[in-house]
Amino acid sequence: MKLYQALTQITLDDHLIDAYTEYTVTVQAKSPLNYTPEELYSYIDSVLAPGSFHEENNLRFVSDPSFISSNYDFNANPFTAQFTAFEDKVAFSQKVVDDLNRHLSVNIDGDKHEFQLIFVD
Repeated sequence: MKLYQALTQITLDDHLIDAYTEYTVTVQAKSPLNYTPEELYSYIDSVLAPGSFHEENNLRFVSDPSFISSNYDFNANPFTAQFTAFEDKVAFSQKVVDDLNRHLSVNIDGDKHEFQLIFVD
């Protein structure tokens, strides 16, 4: 699956990964993400409805940097509000698409209380 799918579809006790306080999110990847899973979730939460079918969401918000730069409300949350200059918005858009479209597996380790994001690098 892709990271944007994991952030919108994987739940535990009806909470999304970053909202479940007893669990930590760990990332296993050869190449680091541009943004933390919490930052990416903050963005995703402002553009995609969790659990929705593809046709119910505008997937250009996770796949098209030009569309994001032109159409996303960067004031939608505190994380993206920091990007005010056009160049910063374009750089964010490219990096967020790169992160959200990376392939991964998700492992939920109940003993360690971890959501493990295991990227296929």
